[in-house]
Amino acid sequence: MNKKAIMILGAIFILIVGTLGFLIYSKYASKSPSAPPVANNSMPQTPATSTPPDTDNNPIIPPQTPGGAIKLSDDQVVSPALFFDGSGITYFDNQGRLYQAALDSSSGQLALINKKQLDIPQKPGITKILWPAQGNDFIAQAAGTGGQPVWSYFSSTARSYTDLPPQVAAIDWLPSGNQIVYVWFSSGKATLNVADPDTKNWKKLADMWETDNAISVSPDGTQLLFYETQNSGTANAIKSVTIDAKIWKDMVKNGFNSGVLWSPDGQKFLFGKKDVVSQQYQLWVYNMTSGEVKNLGMFTTPEKTVWDKDSTIIYAAVPNSGAGAGVLTQDSFFRMDTNTMEKKQYDSGQAAIDGRSLFLNSTSDKLFFKNAQDGGLYYIDLSK
Repeated sequence: MNKKAIMILGAIFILIVGTLGFLIYSKYASKSPSAPPVANNSMPQTPATSTPPDTDNNPIIPPQTPGGAIKLSDDQVVSPALFFDGSGITYFDNQGRLYQAALDSSSGQLALINKKQLDIPQKPGITKILWPAQGNDFIAQAAGTGGQPVWSYFSSTARSYTDLPPQVAAIDWLPSGNQIVYVWFSSGKATLNVADPDTKNWKKLADMWETDNAISVSPDGTQLLFYETQNSGTANAIKSVTIDAKIWKDMVKNGFNSGVLWSPDGQKFLFGKKDVVSQQYQLWVYNMTSGEVKNLGMFTTPEKTVWDKDSTIIYAAVPNSGAGAGVLTQDSFFRMDTNTMEKKQYDSGQAAIDGRSLFLNSTSDKLFFKNAQDGGLYYIDLSK
């Protein structure tokens, strides 16, 4: 091949390569390079499980109900109670195991941490714990034959349970935590007695003229309230007796009454009285000093109520629906000043809340309770 042909082929090759290069450059030069992502510090990242943002690129936040109930434990709790120093909570589960857990607020809301099971014998069938005002012993309540409660005393020293005799028909602690007051029912007769927690070293205080009394000892241990529990009529008085059984009084004489709850200072007590129209219980308060009896206007019972430490304010779970013994309710929560009748409502934020075993923390800004609907432990932040 001569030089002229070689030069022609080389020129054609250069022309082809140049044309291809120009086409490739034109194709990609029309596109600007992608900008690096810019962090949006004004909006938190949205987890995959969260509600997606709306079309304005603002996060959709589910509505929060002020005072909404927050669940602390999935355990089926029995008689939860605050540690004496307010740092944690103790409770039984429905298998009769005792747990303790600390309260942590570092995240902005309470959580149970460091949960541990205490090394005591497991006792199935516990429905309620009677915690004393002092000491580490307690009395466990269970359902006996025909629904009549039966009790067992737990000694923290011996770390064992002692079943109390079936003749014990009602029971409560004295404030010292080392003695009990109880009703003994045998051969159709009832007596009021005081004894060691296992019913040893007992002393008879008085004969009782009813055989089905519930009893409640005052915080200072000087007197107790009692009332008939199985009266099918329209009247069962709430009465009092001094602990030496010398002074007896009729406190609430009229109506069908159920449940009593002493104020911390022992100067008042709450009780439930059946409303003649609705046949549901309303909450009333009795003033021990003045003798004044006042309807608080809330259809609930002392079992769904707790006193604040000032002996003036109460917190109550009030059914919106459902009523009667053994019936689950759906509740709202209220704070009431028993002197002024001023009332504030806290919405639970959920439909299925049945508040039982209410108690407050040491600063009275958290209300704890068992939700009978699912058995879990919940709380409401009263400061919000």
